[in-house]
Amino acid sequence: MTTSAANGAVVVGVDATTHSDAALEWATRYATAHHRPLLLVHAAGVPTVYESLSGPTENRRELRIAGRRTTDRALGLVRQQAPELEVRVHMALGIARDVLLDSIEGAHLLVVGSRGRGSLASFVLGSVSVGMAAKAPCPVVVVRPIMARHEDSPYFGSVVVGVDATDLSQAALEQAFDLASTEGRALVVMHAWGPGLVMYHQPPEIETFAGEEHHLALAEALAGYAERYPDVAVTEYHTQQEPGRELVRISEDAYLVVVGSRGRSEARSVIFGSVSRYVVEHARCPVMVVRRPAPVAAVTSA
Repeated sequence: MTTSAANGAVVVGVDATTHSDAALEWATRYATAHHRPLLLVHAAGVPTVYESLSGPTENRRELRIAGRRTTDRALGLVRQQAPELEVRVHMALGIARDVLLDSIEGAHLLVVGSRGRGSLASFVLGSVSVGMAAKAPCPVVVVRPIMARHEDSPYFGSVVVGVDATDLSQAALEQAFDLASTEGRALVVMHAWGPGLVMYHQPPEIETFAGEEHHLALAEALAGYAERYPDVAVTEYHTQQEPGRELVRISEDAYLVVVGSRGRSEARSVIFGSVSRYVVEHARCPVMVVRRPAPVAAVTSA
């Protein structure tokens, strides 16, 4: 697939499930709010092993016909929700992971769905969502079924972002602030530290000092954002609980949780890495996974 179709677009994986519909609705709302084109991507499946991949066999035609029904239906849902939105469609034979990876070069965001807590297993939107969150070069939003929410919760309808002392926090914060500002949502910045993150007991005076250090680290991470995003109401949340479980607890009433990820092959930080996967698999709201931007190669003079 040429990269021009995905360039700057919000890409969403679609299939014939209700989980796909939830992802499509979220992606359409995001694309509309952020003035981005929407690209619908559907993996029509793999021809049987008894069919040749080089010719227009009956099996391949059936897959394409079924795939076209799926994309036509998805396009109709988008038109109902956002009639003026620019929409593109891409369908290809193959497995979901490969088709999606081939479709997102240059994309602004990828959106996929999941079956719900503890079950990530539909053809397009199951374990694929975890894999895409780890491999995709752009931010990935995994849309989970919405649970019952408590409107009196301080986190109701908020964007929640988990941060630590790494450069991943800056990438996640950037996405979280931008989304909160664009969509008029409050932002909760969660910083986890304390006894729950160490393997031994520390004296109270050490814990107090550590707490002050972590508060300072968060203040430094947030420096400058207040001036850039004066319209965003920010709540700092410091916790000594295990970060993944605490993010999942807060997600019960949140609009979106944002976490960072180094990707599969790099070392992990406290809040990111295995925590991001845990949140993706157990959160009660959509989760955005933000990878560290690729380093820019230095330019040397001859």
